[in-house]
Amino acid sequence: MLTLICQNCLQPNPDVALVCRYCGHALKPGVAAPRPTDYAPPRGSYTPTHGWASSAPLPPQPPVVAQPAPSPAVAPADFRCPYCHTNAPPVVSTRISTGGWIVFAALLIACFPLCFIGLFIKEEYRRCSWCHAPLP
Repeated sequence: MLTLICQNCLQPNPDVALVCRYCGHALKPGVAAPRPTDYAPPRGSYTPTHGWASSAPLPPQPPVVAQPAPSPAVAPADFRCPYCHTNAPPVVSTRISTGGWIVFAALLIACFPLCFIGLFIKEEYRRCSWCHAPLP
């Protein structure tokens, strides 16, 4: 494939191009470069509620309150996975604890409508973010 060099910006263009892909200048004689058109929004589609020339005051804005930045999950400096020996922070999630399953089973037998209470008993569960091994 041959290339044409634009005489306006000196950038290479493919030989099938009619206009420069960088500056829009006509590459071949007799081909007019596309002209940018002035954009005019359709009439009646938008009516501003507060013009710049209006003397009415702007409505009061609510105060901006700075939100505290969330603290990143950073592992202690001496953390090391016992399996893959990485320093990546562990992934901490929650799951239903063993005691929760026992309460669920006991209430399932004793009082069926309240058996879901055992599912609310949770515990933290830590896994290595690199090798996904359970951590103590």
